[in-house]
Amino acid sequence: MKTALYLIIATILWGLNFHLAKVMLHYSPAMVAGFLRYLFAVIALLAVAFKDLPKWSLIKNNLGPLLFIGIVGLFGFNFFFFLGLKYTTAVNASLIGSLNPALTLLLSMIILKTKISFSQLIGVVIAFIGVVLLVTKGHFFNLFQTIFSKGDLYILTANVLFSLYHVYVKKQSGKIATMHLTVITNVLCFLMFALILPFQDISNIANYPQPFWLSVIGIGVLGTALAYYAWNKGVALIGAAQAGIYMNVVPLTAVLFSFLFGEQLFMYHLLSFIIIITGLLLMQLQPVFFKKNGGA
Repeated sequence: MKTALYLIIATILWGLNFHLAKVMLHYSPAMVAGFLRYLFAVIALLAVAFKDLPKWSLIKNNLGPLLFIGIVGLFGFNFFFFLGLKYTTAVNASLIGSLNPALTLLLSMIILKTKISFSQLIGVVIAFIGVVLLVTKGHFFNLFQTIFSKGDLYILTANVLFSLYHVYVKKQSGKIATMHLTVITNVLCFLMFALILPFQDISNIANYPQPFWLSVIGIGVLGTALAYYAWNKGVALIGAAQAGIYMNVVPLTAVLFSFLFGEQLFMYHLLSFIIIITGLLLMQLQPVFFKKNGGA
């Protein structure tokens, strides 16, 4: 029950993040939004963990995996996440994100040697069909004549990287405490955004309105610091592939939040959601177990 609570809290906050990020991007460049998200996230994490910060020896002994999780998994995801939301809707982005459990399962099978059943394989295929229906805006049979939104493609790239993040968090579980892993990887992500910041236009940052700063605090403290801590805790307890099913909550909450943020919904959004969820439910017909030699 506690594990489920960790994962549900994280996914609800991530569903809200799509809308908070859209508010931020209305006023600021994508990379500035990413920098501010992780500035507030790191401040919040360090405030909570300042009495138990990770030691240098821990970082040194796990430097390679930490760099991969923090830079490729976390920064890479956020880089394409903010770019994508510049060109697509929060609802589209969240529905594409619902492909994440399928991607996580496939990558877990390859990297962690996770067993995969036939029903799970069929579920992955169905989930992919749902995403194709979404990005073609309901014109599935005109797939090869469709001009794909670059925003949707950026979001799809972001989710591949986020799936890698899940898998490698599981691979490091038991080696690094959840709070230490969360602090280190968030700091690395922040530093990458800090390196990009000098090349961004921040001349008007002092004039950003109140909705922007409320969104920054919400996405930084709640949607990043709290959400990633809760997610990493849940993944460490049950594994990346099994935790991935909880990503179903993200598009559901994003769609519900869309009514508060005034986003328009179409029939193909509903059809895509139904197909994707059907695929993900098929993936859960048989439980997922990790082989002992698979790093889980």
